[in-house]
Amino acid sequence: MEKSWPPGKDSKEIVENTRRPAGKKILIAFSYWEQLTMATNNFLDLTALAAYGGRHVVVPFVKDSWFYGSGIKKGFETLALYFNVTALNRTLLSRGHGTLISWKEFQDVCKGKLDVLVHFDYTNLTKTTTYSRGTRAFFPCKDRHKNTFRDFKVGTTICMNVFALDSVDKFENEVVKRLPCVGLAQWRGSHNKLPYKAQFNLSSVVRDRMLYNDADIFFSSKLLQVARDFIAKNLSPLFVSVHIRAERILQKGKTIATVKKCISNLTTQLQSIVNVRTLSIPVFLATDFAKFGSSTFRAKSARKETKSLLSILAPLKPVSFQPSAYNLLTDRGAVAIVEMNILASAKHLFVLGGGTFQAWVVKQFLNKNNNIEQKSTVKCRSEQCNNLCYY
Repeated sequence: MEKSWPPGKDSKEIVENTRRPAGKKILIAFSYWEQLTMATNNFLDLTALAAYGGRHVVVPFVKDSWFYGSGIKKGFETLALYFNVTALNRTLLSRGHGTLISWKEFQDVCKGKLDVLVHFDYTNLTKTTTYSRGTRAFFPCKDRHKNTFRDFKVGTTICMNVFALDSVDKFENEVVKRLPCVGLAQWRGSHNKLPYKAQFNLSSVVRDRMLYNDADIFFSSKLLQVARDFIAKNLSPLFVSVHIRAERILQKGKTIATVKKCISNLTTQLQSIVNVRTLSIPVFLATDFAKFGSSTFRAKSARKETKSLLSILAPLKPVSFQPSAYNLLTDRGAVAIVEMNILASAKHLFVLGGGTFQAWVVKQFLNKNNNIEQKSTVKCRSEQCNNLCYY
């Protein structure tokens, strides 16, 4: 029997309304650059940056694991599709982050105009003559300035090199000049050891910073219920889960042949575990090359080999989540959250490939099991397959 998927296009996010004086200041990022795990991290980074200037962050729109600043015209859902926004906002406030503002309230304040639009430049200072630390870290960039951006009128467009300016204070007071309505064309988060992110020291702004792996307690209750429903009807209390991230193996310069060999190794290892038990143990499988898996180029290339990859896993008779059984649940990000919670609910977990999404799955699995012995006896093989672990 099909189940209806509640948040339709008429649903509205609920943001706990902390009334502010008329001089409220706002940050909106139009792109968060990455998929679910790191997009969540980048979003939380933005709320930390916003805290310094007493700003509020506009609740993002979401589609297939990607976060966007605007999306009403495209029919996108808000962040409420993935998270309990009210509870998240309450915790952001208690942890010292900037809090959230709804799209409607943002429109009421800014009235379709951005005072400043910032374009971040990630070119290393040794490779550019356009920017320099101290003398030309940022400037009004006329060549990129247009009167409108994503249907917003724009007052000033600023180009800023992330390596030339890493001071949160200078960003707030000199770059955006404490103006109320500030947009970021693309926000990649901040990490001073990564060359493709802003270099702000956000820990100096928020001591108890939230990161992506703090956010799973705010997952949508509707998505969690879907996961519980699937487990009850398709698995058993004692099942084994498997997560395969083929794109991470391919990202290391390996071929699809290597991916097949790694999956074969995983299958053999899992069979040795399952076969020592007298009872038949169900195996739950989630992969990035499934229909609702990752949308990156490498995952798509692995998807072309889906049939041959799954044939290697056939002896396990794995069970996979079928979104079609839950009417209207067709968003990749929503499916990923459901699968993450099914994976983390298993008695044992096998992971192959690595990456931040997989690390998030493992973290939740260990937290749910709360088994110190299990944490200390993790078996990993990572030479060829990037990451192949059994918990």
